[in-house]
Formats: sequence, C-alpha cells, structure tokens
Amino acid sequence: MSIQLPRDLAQPLTISGRVAAKVMLDLTLYLQGPSVQELDFLADWFARMAPAGRIVKYKIAEHPYWVPLSKPVLTASGRAAAQAGQSLPYLEPARNRVREGRAFEVGFWDGRSIDDVDGSWSFNCTRVHLRSRGLFSFVRILVPLQTDPAVLMRAACTLADNVEFISGHGGLVFTYDPRLKIDAMDHIYAGARRFWGIDVEDLNVTLPLTRQAIKGVGWLTLLGKQFVTPALAERSQGLSDVVCQQYRQGFVFIAGTEPTPCDRHRPDSGVDPLFTLARALAPMYLDAHPDFTGERFIQHGNTLGWIRRFIEPGGWT
Repeated sequence: MSIQLPRDLAQPLTISGRVAAKVMLDLTLYLQGPSVQELDFLADWFARMAPAGRIVKYKIAEHPYWVPLSKPVLTASGRAAAQAGQSLPYLEPARNRVREGRAFEVGFWDGRSIDDVDGSWSFNCTRVHLRSRGLFSFVRILVPLQTDPAVLMRAACTLADNVEFISGHGGLVFTYDPRLKIDAMDHIYAGARRFWGIDVEDLNVTLPLTRQAIKGVGWLTLLGKQFVTPALAERSQGLSDVVCQQYRQGFVFIAGTEPTPCDRHRPDSGVDPLFTLARALAPMYLDAHPDFTGERFIQHGNTLGWIRRFIEPGGWT
C-alpha cells in the first residue's frame, strides 16, 4: 500500500527546470547518544531495512563526498579495524568520534536524486557540537512516497526498542534540494498552510531545542523515557483513533491508520487523531522556535504557530 496524494501535492515543485521540493516519507528521532553499539545497530538495521541492493553509497565526516560502498575509502583507523575483523570498517572514524564525544556524520544513500520519481532511500545519523549548548544528535531516514507506510511504522517500533532517544516523529514530509532551500521553503510555506499533516523540516533551527520539549505530533510520534511519567500514561489511555505502544526506550503513538496530508479544505481530512494526540501531549510542546528558513516564514513570523497548530490552531489559520 502506498499513499495517494492530491495531484498538486504529488507533483514536485520545479524551479528553473530543477526539482526543488516534493513530499516523501520520513522518520526522525532526536537521540540521547548514540553509543558506539547504537551506531553499529543503526547502520546494520538500515542495511537490512532498505530494499536489497538499493543502498550504494556512504558518507562520513572525513569524506566531503559520497563514497561507493563497493569501493570504501579506508582511513588509518579503518584499515586497522579491517585487519581486526571489525564489521563495516569504513565507519571506524565515526566510531572514534563517538567514543571521544565529538561531532560525527554517518550517511547511507541509494544515489537517486530528488528529481528521480523513485528517489530516494537515505539514512543520516549526525551529531553536532554547538559551542554554547553542547552536543545534539539525530537519526533520520527518508523513503519514497510510493513506499508502504507500514515500513515506517515498523522502523519506529524497532528503533524505540533498541536506541535511547528523546523524542521523534514520522509520516509525510516536505523535502527540498538544499541548494534551492530558500525558494523551496516559500513553496513549502504555502503547502503547509493548507496541508497540516505534512511535516516541515529545518533541522538547523529545530535540533538545538529538542532536549526538553517535542517538536509536535505526526502520524508517528515517539517519546523517550524522560517523558514517560504516570501522568503521560494516564493521558494516553483511551485516545480516540490513536494507538499507544510502549517499548524499552519509550512510547510510539500512531495517529490513525495511515499518514494523511490533512487537507484543511476537506472536513474528512483525517486530522482529528492529530488534534486528539496533541491535546494529550500539549504540556511537552515547544513554546518558542526561531523562524524556518525562507522569506514567507520570516515575513509572517508564525513558525511557532505551525509548531503548535494542533493545540492552538488559531496561530496557523
């Protein structure tokens, strides 16, 4: 089963003949670590999750380009790891960065660009070091819109059972070509005004805010152990059209049977479960957020209105 979108959403945005933005499926978790063991788990898990033979390239901070998995480029530590029989020795520099509490980047990709109808499968696990705030990390996977969303749901449950995380969200998302981000975000602003069930991603400004609060709710909403309290358990009981599942590292909430764009022009848009879940989690929401990139978000100054749209809809209508 794949998601069927209205025609104006299913077609990508093109600027000067180049695809600048389109809708895909996304799962993002904001991590406590990761530990070396968790990083290895994530890399191995994604290799098994993706279609066989689909992932062909990798990237780490030590390489400014994507490297073919068939011809990995080993650093000195990678060669030592290979000689010691370590799995995925090309990731050893990233493991060392994790051990040393430093920033790192690990990516896997199928090599298909945003203008590919079936593009793309990708994985990004990154930790950044902000001088004034410390370390912040996330793992994000993107899969084509044609993918069965049950794949995303199983991924959320697997990660919630095996990786220590703070919070997370998954479902439909507006994606963009980073080279055309400013213009693409203006288009995304217009889409987000109408389609409330599609995430807007600007990790540069959101990531540093994710330690103590949640970005919001989506078709999939994940809460780590720091949010798991008796009060949360009580609020989570009997939510209409929302399934709550508990795993070793936290909760996974599933709002409705499948991701939906939540077209505000349609009364039966499937938005009700998101309003229900948002009300239950309202105390955990961000109450401040810088504006997303793009002239329209900055001009209107209502990025926080978008963040809180399911608990304070007047801020985004």
